[in-house]
Amino acid sequence: MQEDKTMRGFRWTLVRLSKPEASHHNVARTLVQVNEVKGNITRAISKIRVKYSKEKPLRFLTHLEVVSAIRQSVRRASLPVCMSSGFSPQPKISFGPPLAVGYTSTCEIFDMEMFRRIGADEVEKALSSSMPPALGIISAASVPVVSKSVDLLVNVAKYSADMSLQNEVAQIKIKDFFSAKEFLIERITDKSRRTIDVRPLMVYMKCLDPDIHRGETVFQRSQIEMLLRFGPQKTAKPDVVIQKIFGLTDDEKSELIINRDEFFYETANGELREI
Repeated sequence: MQEDKTMRGFRWTLVRLSKPEASHHNVARTLVQVNEVKGNITRAISKIRVKYSKEKPLRFLTHLEVVSAIRQSVRRASLPVCMSSGFSPQPKISFGPPLAVGYTSTCEIFDMEMFRRIGADEVEKALSSSMPPALGIISAASVPVVSKSVDLLVNVAKYSADMSLQNEVAQIKIKDFFSAKEFLIERITDKSRRTIDVRPLMVYMKCLDPDIHRGETVFQRSQIEMLLRFGPQKTAKPDVVIQKIFGLTDDEKSELIINRDEFFYETANGELREI
C-alpha cells in the first residue's frame, strides 16, 4: 500500500511492504522520494516583477477574473513560485491596484516570490507562451526579495482617455478645473456615499491631440492625459472624474475609452518615480 507524505518541500511515497517482502518485523517502511513539490516551498529566495497589458478584448474582465487567469498561466508555465502554508495553499503572487472594469492598460504589474533562482528572461518567455492573447507580457525583471509589493508602493497612475468633445472645449474645461480651489465629486459604493475633493489628487491633465481629420469628415474628439493620485480614503475613478470635469452625459461617459498607461511612486517631496 502507498501513502503520500510531504516533508521539507518534497513529496514522498510511504511504501508498506507485504509479508513476503517484509523484514523479520513483517513491516518495513521505505521513503521513496517522488518529486520536488513546488507548491510546498514557502521561503522566497528571489522575486520577479512582471509587467503586462490588458487589451480591449478582455477589458470587461473583473480584477478577480484576471488574477485567476494569471494564476492558471503561471501554473501552466511550471514556474517555481512559492506557496502559502495552511490547508489551502495559494501561489505567492501579489498584484498592483485593481483596474476598473472596462479599462485597458499597458502597465499592469504583479510580483512572484520564487523558491529557486530563475532568470527574468526565462520567466518572460515562459509566461508569454502561457498567458491569454489579450493579456500580453511586456517585461519581467528581478527585484529585491524584501521590496514592497506593488499595491503598497504605487500611489500615482497615468491615464489616457478618448472622448467625444471638441479639443478647444476640452482645453477650456481643463483650465476651469485647475482654476478652482476645490472640485468635489460623490463617490458612491454599495456600502457608502461620500464626497471627495479631486483637485489635490490631480497632478496634471492636458489635451494630447487636436481634432482628428479623416478626408472631409471631422471627428470632434479629444484625447486627454492625466496623472491621478490615489490611496486610502482618497481614490476617485478616472471615468467619474472625466465626466464631472467635462460635463459628459452618462451615455458619453459609457463611451469613454480609458487606458492606464503607467504607475508612479510619489515621494514626500513630490518627486515621481516610475515603477
